[in-house]
Amino acid sequence: MGERKVPGGGLTVAAVFAAVLAACSGYGAHGGDAGHRGERAAAPAPRLSVAALRKKAAAAGRECPVAYRPGAALRAAGVRGEAARVEGGSVLGELPDGPDEPLTRARGALVDCGYRLGGERARLFTVGVRKGYAVAVLLPQIQHDARLTMDQLRRFARQARDAEPGRPLLAPGGNVAAVRLPGAGDGDVALVVTLGEGRTRLSGRQVATLADRLAEQAPGGDAAGAASTRKSHR
Repeated sequence: MGERKVPGGGLTVAAVFAAVLAACSGYGAHGGDAGHRGERAAAPAPRLSVAALRKKAAAAGRECPVAYRPGAALRAAGVRGEAARVEGGSVLGELPDGPDEPLTRARGALVDCGYRLGGERARLFTVGVRKGYAVAVLLPQIQHDARLTMDQLRRFARQARDAEPGRPLLAPGGNVAAVRLPGAGDGDVALVVTLGEGRTRLSGRQVATLADRLAEQAPGGDAAGAASTRKSHR
């Protein structure tokens, strides 16, 4: 099982994590499905539990253990030609390791699948936690990849904490998006998509749609339900 390295080192990660969580007093109270889709008639898809994600992280090999189809998601976002070319890359699984790690405190698991999309670096992070909200674990990574200031990161963290499942949240700069997935059982599960190095050739709408469609592909994705949120991406 590989080890994910967040740029900046452990002290930077700890400082960012502590500062943002201090601004988001709801940490630890969130978890599970908010249930806002109960009125929809479509039968629920199989959902991704934190326990299932832990197994995927532990068994991560050469292929992404979450059944994402980035090529199809790019086409749905209106990306064509060379920009829609997909190349496989790294696959890492991460489980709690050490008492001060964010995953340990959140009792979570992470799967990191890397690709090249149209020549741009892309990473699909699937994260699940039993305590708190899933996106919080990846805030240092989001700050680095989206080049966010601390104020921007705090605002994004609050929005991610309150986000409804299935609705993509685009970070300032437009190259990072997060989507909460409707999880199974206790806990919170999310997908975070990052593209490029601080910027991407795709538009903000394309990145939001890409994240939306990838979330639909994951176990627990709800194609019928997510469709109702697309008009509100941008």
